[in-house]
Amino acid sequence: IVGFIVVTMAMYTAVLERTREIGILKALGASSGYILNLLFRETLLIAILGSVLGIVMTGGSKWLMMHAAPASSTQETVYGWWPIASGVSVIGALLGAVLPAWKAVKQDVVQALAYE
Repeated sequence: IVGFIVVTMAMYTAVLERTREIGILKALGASSGYILNLLFRETLLIAILGSVLGIVMTGGSKWLMMHAAPASSTQETVYGWWPIASGVSVIGALLGAVLPAWKAVKQDVVQALAYE
């Protein structure tokens, strides 16, 4: 739940920072579907990169712990859960991006262009 809220707030901030850019796209004739597609692809890329980075950092920290304190690492890593956890995080990220993306699509072009 916390991750979902963090993703929603991050995407909302990203949309706010790009309000003018989205307004320009709409003024140039970009469809709502195009803008939604753009925002969801960005979210998907960030979520996949975050999952991969998390897995790499987990492996690195496990290796470091095994070499620094071998007796403390008695738990076995269950690698079968990694794809499931990655899938859940990607789906959560996409769901967290729905509201900010919808607000971006529904904003008025004139107000978006005047936004600073």
